[in-house]
Amino acid sequence: MTIHRRSFLKSSALAFPAVIGLSSKVRAQSANEGKLGVALCGLGGFSKQSIAPELPSAKNVYFAGAITGDAAKGREWAAQYGFPEKNIFSYADMARLADAKDIQIVHVVTPNSLHAGHSIAAAKAGKHVMCEKPMATSVAQCEAMIAAAKAAGVQLGVSYRLHWEPHHVKATELLASGAVGDLSNGSYEFSWGYAGALADPEKRKNIKHWLLDPKLAGGGALFDTGVYPVQAACYLTGKTPVAVRGFPSTRHKDLFPEGVEETMSFELEFADGFQALCRASYSQNFHQCATLGPKGSLEIIPGQPGSVFGQSGGGKPNAKRLMLGKKEIMCENTLQLGVMLDEFAKSITEKRSFKCSGEMGLRDIRIVEAIYASARQGGTRMTIAA
Repeated sequence: MTIHRRSFLKSSALAFPAVIGLSSKVRAQSANEGKLGVALCGLGGFSKQSIAPELPSAKNVYFAGAITGDAAKGREWAAQYGFPEKNIFSYADMARLADAKDIQIVHVVTPNSLHAGHSIAAAKAGKHVMCEKPMATSVAQCEAMIAAAKAAGVQLGVSYRLHWEPHHVKATELLASGAVGDLSNGSYEFSWGYAGALADPEKRKNIKHWLLDPKLAGGGALFDTGVYPVQAACYLTGKTPVAVRGFPSTRHKDLFPEGVEETMSFELEFADGFQALCRASYSQNFHQCATLGPKGSLEIIPGQPGSVFGQSGGGKPNAKRLMLGKKEIMCENTLQLGVMLDEFAKSITEKRSFKCSGEMGLRDIRIVEAIYASARQGGTRMTIAA
């Protein structure tokens, strides 16, 4: 049979895009071989600014799908990040995740009060769950999440990324080795200027408004950033508080509704007498992480630019510095979420428990509930339920 040059070129041109498409799919499959697929549940600002840009840096996981209430946004993300449209799910049909064999992990990034429902749905579909902090808005929700994960035989982790952040890791090691002596006191704060943003018509357009809904947020500043001081006091000392006192304050009552405190100052009391003075506030931008002993202080401070507790953003590390007295201890600045998800994947493939488990998240919500109980009673000392 004779094949004319023009017919050959025409048929080749038609086939060439298909070959290119097939080639790119093969390359993508090859690049993801041996990795666990992650679906993001919630495509809000945190997913967009922090998690999605870091997933390409991960060694053990890749971006495989999304759960969203906006199908059009899901398709946009699929095109941008290269996951198939078949891996776009709505919140209502999360049970269909069971059929998505290329998704092993669901990272829950929805508002606080929705964490429990979405985590339980993912677990029932047979997926391992990474849940953003705070784990949930009540102890009962945390317990239900843990029970669902155990029943499904999947791992449940809480996104406490600083357990792998080099400055916080090194600080923990130095304190354990006696760098400042027998630990006596600590000051831990994570505050940001949400009030100022709310008062500015331009900035107000680009902030998380669900934080003003106590049903979605669970509370105010304590639920939003207060878990970080609680966490710091626990992992830096290797201890768990036995009692708390809480002191709420709302200066801008026109901005914050009932049930959403602007500031929560609180004390954590430990069995050996160690005292942690902590604060979470929407009134100012301020971070502090200082642990004291008779030999001096160990403090994590913001880099340039950066913050003590802040996550990476836009695929760039959030810079931090570690100071032992006046001496700086040099540490690497890393992409925290990518590193944490890699560690979660390793715990799954190696069939071992994850460091920041659902039980740790439950412990922290018990502490938070005790702080709120103390605050309602004028700062009365409250012991933490076992």
